[in-house]
Parts: sequence; structure tokens; C-alpha cells
Amino acid sequence: MKNKITEKLFTLIYTDPMTGVKNRNAYEEELDQLRRKNIKLDNVMVIAVEITNLKTINESYGNRTGDEIIKTVAKCLVKTIGTKSDVYRISSKEFMCITEKDVLGYISEFRDLISFENSGRKIPFIVSIGYMKFDVHTQKTIDDLIIGCDAKMRESRKK
Repeated sequence: MKNKITEKLFTLIYTDPMTGVKNRNAYEEELDQLRRKNIKLDNVMVIAVEITNLKTINESYGNRTGDEIIKTVAKCLVKTIGTKSDVYRISSKEFMCITEKDVLGYISEFRDLISFENSGRKIPFIVSIGYMKFDVHTQKTIDDLIIGCDAKMRESRKK
């Protein structure tokens, strides 16, 4: 009985209840691990995904529609990039993935799956993606990598 309660608490603490992916708590703990001095970051890659027009969707069509879109994006991430990466929902409209594997092909698959999900939708959603692999010449910490990745995601909004 005690183990089941502990397991349930662990799930509640580290899992986003709406999407089933890891939550902000799990993300921050992973970053804390990667901030330790002995951790090599050479192979680490981060992917930032944001639902750019979520606020407009919520205001125009209601939060239930917005929630469906959040779940759809999470499902698409898990099916593609999530096969080689941890997926975290870090805010209402933003997801992060952290991996040490090459996921560039999976990013393309994710884009294709999002396009497919949008194809028959009356209310299309827009997803911005930024990704970056750690560069020992220009970055010193995981935080440098996250900042660079966020900048790439913001840049992709303009396209």
C-alpha cells in the first residue's frame, strides 16, 4: 500500500496531468542534474516547441479547444521526438525536449505530423520550433544552450 501511494505521489509531482508528459518540476530537476560540474554536455540537444496562437484560440474558441490542441501537440511530440527524448510541458503553451541522441529526423516527422493534424481542422494551430545541439566553443552551460534554443524558437515564429 505504501509503495502505491509513493508511486502515485511521484507521478503527481513529475507528470503533467493534462498531457501525461513530464512537467516543469521534472524539467527543473533534469536541468539541475545537467548543471553539475561533472556532467559532459557535448552530446546534449534541446528542442523548444511553442503553440504560438494558443492565447487567441482560447479567447476565440474557449479553453476546451485550447486544451485539445495542447494534448494534440504533446501526443505528436511523444510519437516522434519523444521516442528518443524526454518531453516536458514547461508552461501552458511550451514544451521542451532534452536528449543525447540525434533527433533531427524526428523533428521533421514532428512537423509533418503537426501539419497532418492541422489539415482537417477548422481551427488551425501554429507551432514554433527551435532546436540546438550543445557547442563547446560557444556555450559553457546547459543554460546557455536553453537560451540559444529559445532564441531559435522565437526566430522561427517570424517565418
